[in-house]
Amino acid sequence: MSDTIIQVNNLTKEYRLGNIGLQSLLDDLKLLSSKVGFPIRSPDKKKSFTALKDITFSVSAGEVLGIIGHNGAGKSTLLKILSRITEPSSGEAIIMGRVASLLEVGTGFHGEMTGRENIYLNGSLYGLTRKEISTKLKSIIDFSEVGKFIDTPVKRYSSGMYVRLAFAVAAHLQPEILIVDEVLAVGDANFQKKCIDKMKEVSLTGRTILFVSHNLQTIRSLCTQCIVLKEGEISFIGETHNAINHYIANNNVCDRLPGTVKFNSKCSRYGTGEIRISSIELRNSENESTGVIKYKENFTIHLVCKINKPVEQITFFIYFTDMEDRVTGLSYSCDQIPNLKLDDEYCNIELTCENNFLPGEHYIRPSISDMQKSLDQIERAIKFKILRNSGKDEKSYPLEEAVRGHHRVKGNWALKKKTDK
Repeated sequence: MSDTIIQVNNLTKEYRLGNIGLQSLLDDLKLLSSKVGFPIRSPDKKKSFTALKDITFSVSAGEVLGIIGHNGAGKSTLLKILSRITEPSSGEAIIMGRVASLLEVGTGFHGEMTGRENIYLNGSLYGLTRKEISTKLKSIIDFSEVGKFIDTPVKRYSSGMYVRLAFAVAAHLQPEILIVDEVLAVGDANFQKKCIDKMKEVSLTGRTILFVSHNLQTIRSLCTQCIVLKEGEISFIGETHNAINHYIANNNVCDRLPGTVKFNSKCSRYGTGEIRISSIELRNSENESTGVIKYKENFTIHLVCKINKPVEQITFFIYFTDMEDRVTGLSYSCDQIPNLKLDDEYCNIELTCENNFLPGEHYIRPSISDMQKSLDQIERAIKFKILRNSGKDEKSYPLEEAVRGHHRVKGNWALKKKTDK
């Protein structure tokens, strides 16, 4: 199609595992012979890892494409290939336009140069003249909110300042294609919203955006199309709503109704990682681990969190969502555990909920924030079911038809700093 701006054909990327450097002349000769088509020996399959497997898709000009998948699915590898940071092992990626990328904190910046100097450096790499960059300089500095430090070497910037300036540069230098990875999670909530609004504005000008995020609500609000990656392959490609439903149905651990779910490193999560949720458990009024709760029966949500870095003034959120991913309830700890400071390796958090939920299936989305940025969040971490009958006739749910609604969940939060895994 004539409006296609990105065409990816049979893209595969393999990485060699083990030592980075070769240790002998013989190793050098073996590698050279393999590259010219006369290998001395067959490559050792055990020492390679395939990050992407035969990926094919196209992106039209002006499209906002979301890319989702659990950790290790190949999202960042794909963006690095499209950004020309790394080369594919086979296949091709045809890019018809100038690309600006925001991948890792500090990418594209020279630490010894000031913020102002890095703006001109990046602009020249995008093919702009100094005069063209100067006309956009004030807008970039104002958007980034680092004007006070614009003439300071960026090696002294915090990670949040890095991201603010990097996004401002990428968004204002008018590339045909803007590629943004999960790096925005480093910024505070207000700046994240500002970036999302800016990307929406950029998309209205006909420019193309590729956006990777674990935040499904942001993907839903921003993207017109979406790719789901799973173990290096395209699991689904299509409209964002359908893609998110496919991802949720096929990539979460809570298809059953377990009482306890433990999360590993591949769990799809969103946040900076100072604190990580390692498990979640649902207990009924008898303190039994279960995924089935009677109507009007109070229950307890138990979280075990690993503290990778001491954090002060954090807040725990528990979102309740329905099968369509709409929020049906919310409880948060800031009005019960103010100015919380965690300085142990693990902590044990409990929320005892007053059950005013409607019968049916629900999901729990635990989230941790320091009120500036998200530290950890897991979509649909655990699934549970509210029965229509409580075992007592006077408390049985009276209606047969479905009823929708949202409410503030009443509950009591408790913290135990020291706990086992």
